[in-house]
Amino acid sequence: MKLDVEFLGRARRLAQTKSCLIDVDDQATLRDVIQRIASRFPALVGPVISPENFELTPSYMLNIDGRRAAKDLDAPVHDGQRIILMFMEAGG
Repeated sequence: MKLDVEFLGRARRLAQTKSCLIDVDDQATLRDVIQRIASRFPALVGPVISPENFELTPSYMLNIDGRRAAKDLDAPVHDGQRIILMFMEAGG
């Protein structure tokens, strides 16, 4: 299954790319995607991705298809989804 992963802000600078395609198994979850991103872009480990549990550090989030924030990293992903790794901005 192929997913399009887009990086925004600092994640983009650390990954040194705007986006990439990630191959994952049919039963993959968002956590599996994060783990794959961590292995492909080690500069993200620490500042963006926790190496202990492959969760995002508190300032980052995943957005699915530009429509909704991912709340459960153990949720399954679907072929062709666009996953956006982004900094959570405080606003008001």
